[in-house]
Amino acid sequence: MTRTDYKSLPQAQSLLDHLKSMNQGFDIEIIQPIKRWPDIETRKSPKVMDIIRQHHTVSKNGFGNDIGLDAFVHRNRDADLWIHILDENKNIIGFSINEGYEIEHKIVNYFRVTIFNKNIQKQGIYPLLNELKVAILPADIFLVRTQNPVVYKYFTLMCEQRGLMVSPTADFINPAAVDIMRWIIPEIDAYSVQHSVLEGEALVNTPQPPKEHEPIWERMDIYNGDVVVIIGYPELLK
Repeated sequence: MTRTDYKSLPQAQSLLDHLKSMNQGFDIEIIQPIKRWPDIETRKSPKVMDIIRQHHTVSKNGFGNDIGLDAFVHRNRDADLWIHILDENKNIIGFSINEGYEIEHKIVNYFRVTIFNKNIQKQGIYPLLNELKVAILPADIFLVRTQNPVVYKYFTLMCEQRGLMVSPTADFINPAAVDIMRWIIPEIDAYSVQHSVLEGEALVNTPQPPKEHEPIWERMDIYNGDVVVIIGYPELLK
């Protein structure tokens, strides 16, 4: 399927319909960076750097905080998929970055980051965008890291709808799942926490977790820059 064809996917149409119900000028752009720029890991062209700068700008708006341009240069080093939400002037106002891996004969879709401008947050975009990421990069295992309980809620829902197990939960951490995670993120501890990744809280006023998820957040200190790494995996991995 070509880059243009991806917009004809049902998941892309659902996302587009939703965006256009908010603003008829909104659109999406789907890019496979490594295919378009095979040297992206060693050389950032002006076009690539312009996009990365737009990612950084959206992050400052969406987080209410500046985690730095270098953070997005790093997050785009191995990007296999960009999905951009565009305003009526074709500016990026939301984006996601995904990476694909093969680990122990299983395909992994790593949800690297998703950020929206504040004016389009909390409007039902995130779960629709997740469905499109999965349609473009199908996988056996899904992975995300976050400080935000809302991400945990929708990511785990997406996994459960596909019959996948999730780790960590409030009362269970699968050691085999942690081993898989360490292929990509070697620094995580036995509780699925990666410590001091950020310089503190990424999103200003991060929502509090619901009571049933509190034990997960108690294992880390987001004000120290900790993140929880979440995996959706087939039951066979148990």
